[in-house]
Amino acid sequence: MNRKGPLQKTEESDKPSRIAIVEKDRCKPKNCGLLCKRSCPVVKMGSCCIGRFVVEASSTIAGISEVLCIGCGICVKKCPYDAIKIINLPSNLANETTHRYSMNFFKLHRLPTPRTREVLGLVGTNGIGKSTALKILAGKLKPNLGKYDAPPDWPSILQYFRGSQLQNYFKKFLEDNLKAVVKLQYVDQIPKAAKGTVESILSRKADRGNREQVQQDMGRFPF
Repeated sequence: MNRKGPLQKTEESDKPSRIAIVEKDRCKPKNCGLLCKRSCPVVKMGSCCIGRFVVEASSTIAGISEVLCIGCGICVKKCPYDAIKIINLPSNLANETTHRYSMNFFKLHRLPTPRTREVLGLVGTNGIGKSTALKILAGKLKPNLGKYDAPPDWPSILQYFRGSQLQNYFKKFLEDNLKAVVKLQYVDQIPKAAKGTVESILSRKADRGNREQVQQDMGRFPF
């Protein structure tokens, strides 16, 4: 993704105390003429708090600087398409960003910590980061610590989590001493990922030599 003007630097490094969310499917700057920018008191004072953000070759949306934003909420009220949200952060979360996909997108703060022989449950409404957290813990997504323009390497990520159980967790993952299995969220997609009968799947996947025990636990013994 490319950006224009003063919004060009990665803003995570400046530790903003709020998140500015712009929903790209709703934002239509060509129709409203960036009403949010024209209404912004920071822009009126001469600072480029709001500008155009290029998301595709032929598509732009409003881009809001979280460093310059004062959290007044005027842009939220003025937007005719309800495309903007300004979320003030607790001060203790300002330095604890685990992942962010892009500018003016939601951020994931912290991570749940899996522990040996314990069940960890994630409960919450849609859009709070449950799937993103699971992707990171399953090794499907590398956490960028909010640095979406210049993602850190694994040594830097391990250094960030130093002294925590998550550091040991990721180390084991990188050394192939830990394996994650994720069940598909949409059950109708399971037949596409798992071919064959239950018996044949267990025969292929029971790498711990505990096939009979698993069958008994599933209540499917004998077949």
